[in-house]
Formats: sequence, C-alpha cells, structure tokens
Amino acid sequence: MNHNLVCCQQKTEASETVKKRNTALPRSVSRARAITLASLIAAIFITIGIFFFTGVFGGKPYTYTDNTKVLLYHLVSDETYGPNEYLFVRVADFEAQLAEIQRLGYKTIFADELVRTHGEPCVVITFDDGYADNYTNVLPLLEKYDMKATIFLISDFIGAEGHLNEEQIREMQQSGHVRFASHTKSHEKLTSLDEEGIRLELTESRRRIESLTGESVCALAYPNGAYNSTVELVAAECGYEYCYTTDRPSEEHYPNTRLPRSYVVRDMAMSDFLAILE
Repeated sequence: MNHNLVCCQQKTEASETVKKRNTALPRSVSRARAITLASLIAAIFITIGIFFFTGVFGGKPYTYTDNTKVLLYHLVSDETYGPNEYLFVRVADFEAQLAEIQRLGYKTIFADELVRTHGEPCVVITFDDGYADNYTNVLPLLEKYDMKATIFLISDFIGAEGHLNEEQIREMQQSGHVRFASHTKSHEKLTSLDEEGIRLELTESRRRIESLTGESVCALAYPNGAYNSTVELVAAECGYEYCYTTDRPSEEHYPNTRLPRSYVVRDMAMSDFLAILE
C-alpha cells in the first residue's frame, strides 16, 4: 500500500477520534451541569419550605394572624411630664378601653403566648420601658378586668426614678396578670450596634429579668422599633421567640421576628381604638 495513503488514513482516523472526544466532552459536562442545577433548584425549594413552615431563622411557625391585636402603651397617667405627652393615656380612658376589649369578647394573652392562640381572636396588651405608673395605675385595672399585659423592661432602668423597682416587678409577676420581657439592657438602637453589641444588649437584659422574676424570657421589643436582618438573627440566636416592632399591622401574617403593634395614645377617640380591634 502507498505509504502516503496509509499516513493519510491514519491522520483521518486520528482526526475522527479527536472529534468524537471533543463532542463527547460537552455532553458529559452538560449532563453534570444539569444535575448540579437540578440539585440547586431542589435545595432552594427545600429551604423555602423550611422557612415557610418554621418561620424565620428557625423560630416557631408563623403565629400572628389578622385576628391578633397587639396594643402598644407606655404610660397610664392623668399627669404628664417630659416632651412626649401623647404617651400618657388617661386612667379613665385606659379603663374604658379594657371594658371594650371585654365587651367584644376578646381573650387577652401575654406576648409570648401567640403560639397557643391557633389563630383565634386575641388581644396582646404591651407596655414599653417599665414606668412606675404601670404598678400604681395599670395593675389594679388588669386585676379588676381579669386581663393580662406584658411589660418590656429596660433592665438598666429598673429602680431608676419613675421606673419600676425590683419589689414592684416581683409583685406584679406574682399577680398572674403581668409578665415581663426584654426591651434590651440600655435602650440602644440595635441597628446602630455590631453583632457583639447587639448580643450584649439582649443577653444581659434577659439575664437580669429572669433573675428577678424566676421566669424564662423569650419576648423582645426592639428599642425605637428599629431592626434589620442582623438584629433578627442575633435575637433568635439569643433565644427570643417573639420580637415586636412599632410597625402598624398592614399584612395578614407576620414572622415572629417582626411582629407589629398598634400605638394607643393620649386622648385617642374610642372610635379609633375600636378600629384597631376590628
């Protein structure tokens, strides 16, 4: 056989082999990429499912519904002081509001009891900061109407002028009408702190309140209503299962890391108060 012909045939065969290899390689790579993409899509859907059914950052399931009415108070007093007069709800107005809650047949629950409601209508009465009038004016009316309220304490302010002291906190806790939760250690805006600072504010507050009341603390109210994803994550890591904002409710459901509340202010018309409860 002609030597040149043989060489030509060998080159042709080699060329065909290279072509086969070159065409086979992309198919293999494409198959691997398809498998990887399918796995990634499956992982995304699994993650979404976990977040949907268990809530954000592994907390309890979504337990807030539009049947949940969370009220935000600060002080109940006829007398006012300081620049924020609107925060002082009159005693008679507060009693009238409790009477309306009772008339409408609402059950009151503590801020850490949402999971027990199963979506049934309920009212969560909350107070921020832990002012002394919560003992003198609020507690007697809660006892009169057999209702519950949660007070979010700033732990560094316990015993400070105008705020609840340790003896009052223990008495209120033992009454069964009040439960205490965290409003952080010093009322710092959590979004202005790094993770270490956030953790300090949350853990120290919780430790102090638990040592006073002998009860576990798993509810938190963000100071100034300020939060972000880092704050939510650290709060969950610190054991807070229910975190409250100052956002007004506008959606049907909320995750437990962003629970909304409705402000109740001085001289609020009863019609406006009842609109919150609708």
